[in-house]
Amino acid sequence: MDYTPNTDEDRESMLREIGVQGIMDLFKDIPENLIQKSALRIPDQLSEFELIRELEKISIKNKKPLSFLGGGNYNHHIPSTVNAIISRGEFSTSYTPYQPEISQGTLQAIFEYQSMICELTGMDVSNASMYDGATSLAEAMILASKIKGKKQVLVSQALNPFYREVLETYARASEIKIIKIDIVDGLTSDFETEGSSAIIVQNPNFFGLIENLEEIRKKAADILLISSTTEPLSWAMLKPFSEYDVDIVTAEGQSFGNPMNFGGPGLGIIATKQAYLRQIPGRLAGETVDIHGNRGFALTLCTREQHIRREKATSNICTNEGLCALAAAVYLATYGRNLGRLAQLNNQLAVYFTCKLSQIEGVDLVFDKPFFNEFVIRIRKDLLSKLSDIEIGISLENYYPNLEGCYLVCCTEMTSKEDIDRVIDEITQ
Repeated sequence: MDYTPNTDEDRESMLREIGVQGIMDLFKDIPENLIQKSALRIPDQLSEFELIRELEKISIKNKKPLSFLGGGNYNHHIPSTVNAIISRGEFSTSYTPYQPEISQGTLQAIFEYQSMICELTGMDVSNASMYDGATSLAEAMILASKIKGKKQVLVSQALNPFYREVLETYARASEIKIIKIDIVDGLTSDFETEGSSAIIVQNPNFFGLIENLEEIRKKAADILLISSTTEPLSWAMLKPFSEYDVDIVTAEGQSFGNPMNFGGPGLGIIATKQAYLRQIPGRLAGETVDIHGNRGFALTLCTREQHIRREKATSNICTNEGLCALAAAVYLATYGRNLGRLAQLNNQLAVYFTCKLSQIEGVDLVFDKPFFNEFVIRIRKDLLSKLSDIEIGISLENYYPNLEGCYLVCCTEMTSKEDIDRVIDEITQ
């Protein structure tokens, strides 16, 4: 972004234009006792080149450790095709494309994205307007409660703990009761469905393990099954959710062509069976033809109440995640059927890492079960202290007290074999 400071003349001109005498007139509604009268203790302003030089000095202090962090935000390579296309001016607006006659490019991008998500998940319908993985899951919880007419949901404790916090927040506002399902050996355990509208399970779960969705579906035959995924690249290796009769699929789409960006923005994915088409939150783009028979696109099927009317809507979500969805569509189109090979590479690196770590005394693989590109290890403190400038993984004891000394380790295609060998060398020195 360009450095464009306002001069005193600029500010005075703007104030005159809106009809006020001074800047403080803009804050007249704030009680006098809450307004700070003294100057803030901050450095004086800098010129453009001075500011750039100062920022460069600060940036030199940054350290970039070798990282094996995952847990919901993943370091994947983004092909140059993604930025080349999403940077085009035709896609720069974030406004919902209600007017198809001037929004064909954005509408087609949303339609193609929806089609790709449906192909990956096996679901009937997808939209393009969820904030991120956590809130898309919360929207699915509310959707399930509305469909079943019951204000209670079952939530696996193997769900990402941050997602569980978001669910709790939404549940309080929606007066939904959350029943926690315990985990056994890293997987969702037994549960009772009476009085519940849905069960929420993450797959692969927070520990990277593959849940037995077939068995969970049998036990949850009378309620909706909602799946959450933080690493949708796994979909290229696993069976589609439709084969397990999953009702609603949600995910964080950051892995598909969106940078990590210190945690945001994300791309919320939600896909459902056709039976819930009219109740899905957000917006849907459909393919049609105009009066001349030409192919075209328009928002369709979901009512406008889903966007703007609180009393009738499943959700009041109004934002358009079109640009992030476009990035995902370009990413998926770039990889095409090679997406499966990319997923295999991620998994092979993780398997290689576990094989090497399991040979070291003082390092244990906590869950000996099928996983995707994340796994949990328990490592002795003396070995952990040897890892200089290496983030071995996410410490789990803050979220699961029984997993003291355990770390969630992640590998992606950005993890090289040399990176893994470096960790092994440092531990065994």
